[in-house]
Amino acid sequence: MTFNPSRIGRAIGITVGAVAALAGVGAVAALRRPLPRTSGRVSLPGLRAAVEIRRDRWGIPHIYAEHNEDLFCALGYVHAQDRLWQMELHRRIGHGRLAEIVGSIAIDSDRFIRTLGFSRIAHREVALLDDETATLMSAYIRGVNACIEQVSHRLPLEFTILGFQPQPWELVDLLVWPKMMALNLSTNWMQELLQAQIVAVVGAKRAVTLRPRYPEDGPLTVPAEAHYTPDLGTGALQLAGDASLFTGETETPQGSNAWVVSGTRTTSGRPLLANDPHLNVAIPNLWYHVHLEGGDFHVTGATIPATCGVVIGHNQRIAWGITNARTDNQDLFIEQFDPADPRRYRWRDEWRTADVVRETIKVKGQTEPVVIDVRITHHGPIIDPVAGELHSQSTDESAQTALALRWTALDPSPTLTRAVLKLNRARNWTEFRAALTDWDTPPQNFVYADIEGHIGYCLAGRLPLRRQGDGMLPVPGWNGEYEWEGMIPFDELPSQLDPANGTIVSANHRIAPSTSRNAPIQGFWLNPYRAQRIQALLDETKQHDVRSFARIQNDVLSLPGKALVEQVARLQLETSIEQRVRDLFVTWDGQLRADSIGGAIYDELRYRLLRIVYQELADLFKRPVALGSFSVLPANLYLECALPMILARMAERPLDQVDDWLSGGRSWGGVLRAALSQ
Repeated sequence: MTFNPSRIGRAIGITVGAVAALAGVGAVAALRRPLPRTSGRVSLPGLRAAVEIRRDRWGIPHIYAEHNEDLFCALGYVHAQDRLWQMELHRRIGHGRLAEIVGSIAIDSDRFIRTLGFSRIAHREVALLDDETATLMSAYIRGVNACIEQVSHRLPLEFTILGFQPQPWELVDLLVWPKMMALNLSTNWMQELLQAQIVAVVGAKRAVTLRPRYPEDGPLTVPAEAHYTPDLGTGALQLAGDASLFTGETETPQGSNAWVVSGTRTTSGRPLLANDPHLNVAIPNLWYHVHLEGGDFHVTGATIPATCGVVIGHNQRIAWGITNARTDNQDLFIEQFDPADPRRYRWRDEWRTADVVRETIKVKGQTEPVVIDVRITHHGPIIDPVAGELHSQSTDESAQTALALRWTALDPSPTLTRAVLKLNRARNWTEFRAALTDWDTPPQNFVYADIEGHIGYCLAGRLPLRRQGDGMLPVPGWNGEYEWEGMIPFDELPSQLDPANGTIVSANHRIAPSTSRNAPIQGFWLNPYRAQRIQALLDETKQHDVRSFARIQNDVLSLPGKALVEQVARLQLETSIEQRVRDLFVTWDGQLRADSIGGAIYDELRYRLLRIVYQELADLFKRPVALGSFSVLPANLYLECALPMILARMAERPLDQVDDWLSGGRSWGGVLRAALSQ
């Protein structure tokens, strides 16, 4: 295999400092560690022909091969060259084996992931892989392992600090990280718990009134036999929160953007597509750009180390981008267990025996492992109470009920990689949609363009058909009334080809009414402001090019900020300090620039306003879930999604008129004054 380095910067600073010293590694020695080899020739086992890797001035690899297997072997090699520690970290997180190398700080992460069972499911999925996908994944693994063998005496610094050698990679290792991605992007179970806790605090009727929703949303349906308490599921939320140090925060109100315009709206006469996915900030970044050319692949774009194929990008004929669909593919079922036997749970008029899987978590620095017994009903694993060792019986009444997680990602289905590989080779709309029939989880919005001038949109992912209920609250697991009855057929998921206005926008907002054809689409979508702003900017320019798209991506105008300025401008104030703040704010142009005083006021004012409006839930929202920023979630997302409803109510009535929707006989003027005073 030949490396062609092109123009690559040779001077790269590495800061090791105290970390290296603490690990007993001198900073000088650490600085002398070789960087990945990017020139010359190396020998890789199993290659059928020569492969060439050229790195451009940005360090992006361009891989040229004759055969598909060789192409993916080289991809695995360069991923491991540049991101071996990241890959190892992701592998261990996904298998729940992080405490083995970092100690007790990772026990909660391992306990959470072992409870969900990603590793158990991935092992089952290996046998379900189709031949071509297994072949290309195996080639990728050969490249990873070849790199590990070649650098075994000069591994990335993290391996030396932690004192271990990476084990050879296997097929199962490539199947666990997509499930971690699904975990970070499919979080309806947290909102279900929050909604249930709100019902317990204020009652079903008030909870329906307070619930953030799109105007066309139906009412919240509270199951007749369900009983909620304010602390329902807090153990699961606590564990997920503690695990988030490694698994990543899941319920952040940030979002991704994607849009596409037809050739009738561009200066070139051809479609133009843009995508900016927003995931958690990490060093290194999750994404890894690459160009693959060989066999029947000719594709470039963003890959994810420890996975095969280009997730976002283009080939010679089509381009595609993605945003998180935020559709609901999770349900919590309340199970009733036999107090005399914690393995038996009620199902209609009989008792069933749950599967029990013992998980042993090795912990660095501890002689004894942590042992948990995971109970699994036909709905899924019990996530609350938090898994521990089972005892023969319990006198604790709370132990007689438990929450099981039903989630599409917990069904063995290794087709995601196949979908990506087919997507990379799709040549038209028909083949594009055929590829997405294999996309299972997490559900994603796809925007599309091709060289024939077509643009389109598809929702892809497995979404359940519920016997009844809307998926917004935990439901009884014993009566059979809320079971899943299969999945929504792909052909019934929303899609669109060549809309009349020549534009398509996707920004984590609702992409279809609650009913699409015969299939209900449920979800917890983000506010529509970004989508509205993108659409407005697209409409302002008749003919677009790369520069106009760049202006859209760099736009920092806040639509809710401008709406809040209008309301504050109506407000009469008495104190001089509040008046000064008001005067600064109402002159703000809505631009969220780093040096904007008005933008800083808006950010704080919005935060205070939302919490004052929902003061009747203050104790619930202030309840700590975990350390760090996760402690404000998922309540933070709930409040942010309430903003459009709050601004609309505020604009509809005099500010000093009492609004019965607000608790305590308050007016919107009083709420605004309270927010400004804080």
